[in-house]
Amino acid sequence: MLFPTLTNLLAAGAKLNQNDPLRNGNMLCFPGSGELFVAGDLHNHDRNFQRLQTAANLGASRDRHVILQELVHGGPIGPDGSDTSLDMLLDAIAWAEKYPGQVHFLLANHDLAQVQGQAIMKDGYDLTERFSRHFRAKAGPFEEQAHIAYRNFVYAMPLAAITLTGVFFSHSLPGPRELPRFDNTILRRDLADADFARNGSVYSLVWGRNQSQDVLNTLSRAWWSDLFVCGHQGQDQGMGTMGDRMLIIDSSHNHGTYLKIDLARQYTLQDLIDSVRPLASVM
Repeated sequence: MLFPTLTNLLAAGAKLNQNDPLRNGNMLCFPGSGELFVAGDLHNHDRNFQRLQTAANLGASRDRHVILQELVHGGPIGPDGSDTSLDMLLDAIAWAEKYPGQVHFLLANHDLAQVQGQAIMKDGYDLTERFSRHFRAKAGPFEEQAHIAYRNFVYAMPLAAITLTGVFFSHSLPGPRELPRFDNTILRRDLADADFARNGSVYSLVWGRNQSQDVLNTLSRAWWSDLFVCGHQGQDQGMGTMGDRMLIIDSSHNHGTYLKIDLARQYTLQDLIDSVRPLASVM
């Protein structure tokens, strides 16, 4: 039956997040060998998601990993004006079920906004409300159960990931205004509702923009990380940089990119830039 399947799949995704073998606290710690494929915001760009799956070819090796972020909000609009990006999210959870321990989700601001009912306006429309239309239609009479399962899935997502060689991954980082009140211990302690509220540290982590060199240097010292790889801030050419520590990946459009790195290798920022690949090149 279709409607319980929605709830069951979201519940399975939450368990995958919670029981990820790489999980340590609220972050993922990657091993010192293997390959990692990193997508930026996908926003329901179905072709790019398919290309990423082809590029990663997870069935070829258990030592390959993928980071996904912000699949929701975007893409084709349904006849009733609904946002159908829930379908891509469910496909991604099914992919993670097929390759357990290899597909990893990171919390993003649109995920958080959706479960919190926070409006995100674009071109005069509320993306959160449009997503909710399709969600309600998909859930049918099981909407309450499905919503709880979706919330559990989102709140079970790791906040960040790091390699043994010091490359740190998160959807974003706090900006200069948020940094003075930002609690960098959120990666290793139990989280409270206040952390997810506006001005909370999780909120600042996923919503922050325009990071300064001082922000990057401060967080580098706090988290023993040399470089940061994030999404969140749109890039017309699929990638960009901030300061001398931060790479931004954008996978949400026809010039979208992904990052492929060797988990055993030490990287400079230029090395990371050279490891960015256009999704359009994947056949």
